[in-house]
Amino acid sequence: MRKITCAVVVAVFVVAMPASAAIQYEFFQKSSSDSTNSPASDVTGRALIDGARSRIDFVGGSMYPPGTYVISTDGSRTMRFVDPINRSYTEVSTHSMASAIGTANLKIENIQSSVTKLEDRPIVAGIPADHYRMTITYDITMTVANMPLTQSIRTVVDRWTTVAFGDVGSAMGEPMLTGNAKADELIALETNKIRGFALKEIVTITSTNPRHKALPGSQLQLPATRTRVRETLVTQIREMRPEATSFVVPAAYTKFDAENQPKQEQVHNVTLEPSGE
Repeated sequence: MRKITCAVVVAVFVVAMPASAAIQYEFFQKSSSDSTNSPASDVTGRALIDGARSRIDFVGGSMYPPGTYVISTDGSRTMRFVDPINRSYTEVSTHSMASAIGTANLKIENIQSSVTKLEDRPIVAGIPADHYRMTITYDITMTVANMPLTQSIRTVVDRWTTVAFGDVGSAMGEPMLTGNAKADELIALETNKIRGFALKEIVTITSTNPRHKALPGSQLQLPATRTRVRETLVTQIREMRPEATSFVVPAAYTKFDAENQPKQEQVHNVTLEPSGE
């Protein structure tokens, strides 16, 4: 599931594209953390966006085997992760993932946000880019075994954008709703506050745990702060006319059914931090 989450983050970065023309671009993304439990990861890929249809080919990096790709024809609401080596694919509903967040025992409070347009205007992938900085802070509480665990989150998003490709997100519709009003407010802040397609983005998430000492009856020490950084950079971008087969799973491929696979012991890590990978 961790690798699926990584691809969803990539998809979130690419779905905000115009409906007027098909766009293909190369990108590089890396994630790092000061936690030993979250090793650094990276991915090099090629994205193709044509209205509500999208495809991401993973060319290199540690997140996916080269040659793996993910396609969608409904604005990333249904994503098919395709494995050409095994001639199979896995279908993921981002609606179900969003609903799982909505039904989780989460309480989000004290949301504050600000957006500033900075003066630098660098050339990214051959295009002048406007630099925006968005800061979002909030408190999030998860109740585990009747014990409320609270962290304060500070997210700083540096985003370099362009409007050269028209109105952003027109074909994708509204962001997926979780059913948790505050979680949906956070999603809306990140997706709607900055206009344009992101050619470069740096997201820094710092979580502060006011109860960083060991939990009662436990030897587990919780770190006082934890920081994760995700950087995404578009290296090339162009308009193009895609092939119709680009968004279709080959007919001979088999759909992977996780429910019919042998049960394996799973280890679950509970975290209050938003996904930064």
